[in-house]
Amino acid sequence: MNTEQMFPLYRAAGCGLLAMLVGVGIARFGYSPLVPALVAAHWFTAAAAFWLGATNLLGYLIGAAGMRAWRRPIHTRAAVTTLMGLTALSLIASAWNFGVYYAGIWRLLTGITGGALMVLMAAAVVGRAPPAKRGQVGGITFAGMGTGIMVSGLLIPRFLVFGLPMTWALLGGFSLLATLAVGLMMPPAVITPAARPVGKQVLNKPVALLIVGYALCAFGFLPHMLFLASFVAIGLHRGVAAGANVSAVLGVAAALGPPILGRVADRIGFLKTLVGAYVVMTAAVSVPMFTGSVIGLSISAFGVGAVALGAVLLTSGAIASLVAPDRLAANWGLATMSYAVMQAVSAAAFSSLFHATENYEILFGIGTVATFVSTIFVLLSERLSRKLNLNHSS
Repeated sequence: MNTEQMFPLYRAAGCGLLAMLVGVGIARFGYSPLVPALVAAHWFTAAAAFWLGATNLLGYLIGAAGMRAWRRPIHTRAAVTTLMGLTALSLIASAWNFGVYYAGIWRLLTGITGGALMVLMAAAVVGRAPPAKRGQVGGITFAGMGTGIMVSGLLIPRFLVFGLPMTWALLGGFSLLATLAVGLMMPPAVITPAARPVGKQVLNKPVALLIVGYALCAFGFLPHMLFLASFVAIGLHRGVAAGANVSAVLGVAAALGPPILGRVADRIGFLKTLVGAYVVMTAAVSVPMFTGSVIGLSISAFGVGAVALGAVLLTSGAIASLVAPDRLAANWGLATMSYAVMQAVSAAAFSSLFHATENYEILFGIGTVATFVSTIFVLLSERLSRKLNLNHSS
């Protein structure tokens, strides 16, 4: 492939990075650093802030389900810029404190746009990339989520000195600039989803096994996402700063993981890379059960952060290699929905379990078992795909 042909591909990947940064990294994960400030400023109670987070997750499910069910041609540049623009609008509108139901409307909308962008960018970038470059360009695209987490962590504390309304407005302004950049750079393309099959199998068995493993991955790494910082700060009595430091390691890994794993996947294949990545995650999730050392926990945070978001790229790439191109959006949409549902259910389950036991180690132990089982499912998917000789990469 020559330079002229490659340029639009990497330009699309850069646009995908910006879309993921805005739609998921800032609009979804950027809400968590704002919660203490929202509660302290008496905008919302802690319970209301949690409800708003759940509302965003509901929207994410709606967005992913809507994209999976969509059957009309999609003009990617118009669709991506519209979804990003609605996200920016939602963030700007959140600058006014008109109560929890008003805020709920905008948190729901950012969830819908985030879920839709997650499915759309897999089809628009990963699905259209040549097999030899699929991991590389997908890694660039999905690095946007981890980059968004880092950007939120860096910018929000500095924005908050100007007050909550200005913080929301600045986040929205940043997102609007990213939207304009995508509108200028995104190569025009049309995605034509497949018609819904009648009397035919929607999922092949390797994809079904892969989706189960992907959902269990969401269950397994959640203790790190929810409790690792508090485990360090409170459980190990090291203070808030130490907890923030280990969270920062996790955030950096989340940005670096997708590009690194994508390059590996281009060399050895997505399913094989995913099996290896889940083995690493299983070991990383288990570390806090055995050591509380700074080095050990930093390695644990890096391993989980890199694989947790790298798994998004690897799973979308694996599905792209197992199904026809016009089935990618539907199959990846189902994977995204399953992942989100598992996150919601497991977050409630882990929170309830910790409230009952106040024991961090048991949470990491359950997470270790879940990631181990997810590895088995992906390994079965890889072996069955080879047995059935499934390959839609060409």
